[in-house]
Amino acid sequence: MKKLIISLNLVIIASVTFTSCKNDLNVLAPGKEVVSVYGILNPTEPVQNIRINKIFVTTSDANAAAQDQKVINFDANELVVTLERYYTGNTTPQLTTVGNSSKKEIVLTETVVTTADGAFSNQQRVWQTTDKLYHTGEYKLVIKKASDLNTVIASAQTVVIDSVSSLASTAMPFYYLPSNPSAYPVHGSGYPSNPLSTDKPKYVNYNVTSVTQLVKYKPLLNAKTYDLVIRFHYIDSLISGGANNNYVDFDFISQQSTILDGSEKVTSFQFLTNDFYTNIARELANRATPNVKNRKPDYLEYIMSAGTENLYTFLQVNAPSTTIAQDKPYYSNITGGVGIFACRSTSIVTKDLWSEFVDKLACNPNTFPYLFCEYTSGKPKSTPCP
Repeated sequence: MKKLIISLNLVIIASVTFTSCKNDLNVLAPGKEVVSVYGILNPTEPVQNIRINKIFVTTSDANAAAQDQKVINFDANELVVTLERYYTGNTTPQLTTVGNSSKKEIVLTETVVTTADGAFSNQQRVWQTTDKLYHTGEYKLVIKKASDLNTVIASAQTVVIDSVSSLASTAMPFYYLPSNPSAYPVHGSGYPSNPLSTDKPKYVNYNVTSVTQLVKYKPLLNAKTYDLVIRFHYIDSLISGGANNNYVDFDFISQQSTILDGSEKVTSFQFLTNDFYTNIARELANRATPNVKNRKPDYLEYIMSAGTENLYTFLQVNAPSTTIAQDKPYYSNITGGVGIFACRSTSIVTKDLWSEFVDKLACNPNTFPYLFCEYTSGKPKSTPCP
């Protein structure tokens, strides 16, 4: 019986290349090798990683073959992988690397990384670059065999997107956070050592649990989907001495833009303040921390990601099925292979906590059992607040 070997990241892609429903192209000829690509560029990251594997049919034990790195990986130096950059609708190569006034092609270097154990070998070959990418234009991925540099075996092209930022001030990664937009310090920089009441707008303060909070942002050119995580950082003081830095994530449902030309009005993620507290309690209830003496609230980190339309489509089409249908659609934008080549960007803002917020974390009925210290005494409260 023929069995398909596919890469870890593309386990849901079976026998087709680019299609929105079906594709008559049969890539399952025995022994035929097909390129599998998973590459998500992020101009805000210092390193770009692109995973490239092999897909083919085998008549042997598929599970055993999947654990063999020689089966799913290309050989060392077998491929030449490059990035080119173009303006949309233009075929003239543009500069690829910020800070390099002549470079028009990035040649990626290959390495083997160790991934989590699973159905496939945890030794995966990836191609990397530390070149700083532009936030505009389109990048084209080109894959060739080193033995035949005249032939492109697979390629793909994606627009790149900027990070979420404000039109009002380049200092603000988001259009607005719960603070005074004109006073925008970040954790570790810009906060007074002895804050006064007039400094309150510089801090985040979620002490009134009945209020609906907004995190506003201005949609980007060519960005389709947006994700937000509010990360609450805290410090565990240990009974045995010392301390550990920890955090709890508050994840939001993705939001999508209806138009991609950047003209969409300011929009927002919304949440009821009390949900912030219940999320912390739910997460900490699942963590075994017998050595904790108390906890100090530290700061909030707002992590907003934006993704291109091709990334959104790939994730939607390849999401787990909620029906009993056997014939699922597939999506890939790789010419000569299968997979995804897309772009996302990330913006991060950190904000310190106002004293009233710290006190509420100490006494809120949801978070009180977890020994958060109040602001003034630096100790846990003896009783929860109403």
